[in-house]
Amino acid sequence: MAPKIEDYHGREQSFIKHLFLNKYLESAAYKLFQGRSPIFNFVDAFAGPWRVSDTNRYSDASFSQAIETLETVRRSLLEMGRPGLKVRFRFCERNPASVAKLREFAAAKPEFDIQVFSGPFEDNLDGIRAACRDGFTFTFIDPTGWNVESAKVFDFLRSLSGEFLFNFMAEEVNRHAGWEGVAASVGRFLADPAWKDTFEAMPEGSNEAKILQLLKAKMKEARVATYLTDMAIRKPREDRIKMRLILGTHSGFGVEVFRTVQEKVEKEAVRTRHAIKTEESGQSQLFPEDQIIAFETDRDGVGCSAHVGWATELLLHTVSQRPGIAFGTLASAVMEQVPVRTTHLNKIAATSRKTGLLRFDLPNGKRTPSPETKLWAPTIASERD
Repeated sequence: MAPKIEDYHGREQSFIKHLFLNKYLESAAYKLFQGRSPIFNFVDAFAGPWRVSDTNRYSDASFSQAIETLETVRRSLLEMGRPGLKVRFRFCERNPASVAKLREFAAAKPEFDIQVFSGPFEDNLDGIRAACRDGFTFTFIDPTGWNVESAKVFDFLRSLSGEFLFNFMAEEVNRHAGWEGVAASVGRFLADPAWKDTFEAMPEGSNEAKILQLLKAKMKEARVATYLTDMAIRKPREDRIKMRLILGTHSGFGVEVFRTVQEKVEKEAVRTRHAIKTEESGQSQLFPEDQIIAFETDRDGVGCSAHVGWATELLLHTVSQRPGIAFGTLASAVMEQVPVRTTHLNKIAATSRKTGLLRFDLPNGKRTPSPETKLWAPTIASERD
């Protein structure tokens, strides 16, 4: 069951976050259960519940959203003739009052494999790892700030077969990361006590953009993911970036699903923002809702002209540096950095081939490359021929 906007008054950014989680889990679970593993472990590292409106069913809490989504997928596949699928839920929370609510919630749902861990996530990593001993593990890391011992968390993520979704609290980082009083805590967050020297040597930019870059670099260095892609979530009532969701995955499929879900969620974010504006102003919009959504997403959303231009440059540059690269590998690398989808990259490749900027062979009747198609820059291709 998708989250309902009416449960998120005053915290609509959490609605967008949970909508993304809901849709990504759904796509990932269908793919996983139909090929890779019959077991799906969902770990909620900072489960809460926090500021929820639905205090009976917690339908506006991440852990409840995960249960509803993954159980719906499991039942659907069972009806399609796929028995034996299993979902485990591992929830961790440090606040004692919230832990008590989590345990009460779990006790009321004995049909699910739910285990609640009390205390800081970093202190429970061995127990959670043992409770996810096999199968695919999806870890949702949603702290309220940057008070995370990332070195321990990186070890945990690297030891498991799976993916993670990390909520990077951009607004808090942007506001406070430059203050000397938080240097030690930011160092723990970045798994780098000496982060400040690197930070200060970086080109001018916002605190959050630089810290995000450092965090991703440390994640790559720790080998927790092959691809790290992210999207911004804005506070609809103030129209500024509140958080960024970072997906860590070793799968090119995960990158593609991320961008597909991002495209859908961006449209809902625009709809939410304009609904609030209409409600607060008491005036109707001059243009139809669908037209407003199309205008705003065409301006800066997934697959907009600016992002397609950026993707084109990156694609051509990558091929020139890595002649003979397979299109599937290239697409994943481009989508990691640029908000586009494979459909956009197919068109870019086809157009670039037609204009002589790329060379690749296609079977008769095919217009776009397959994942295995090898791409070459024109000069390299000429030498090869």
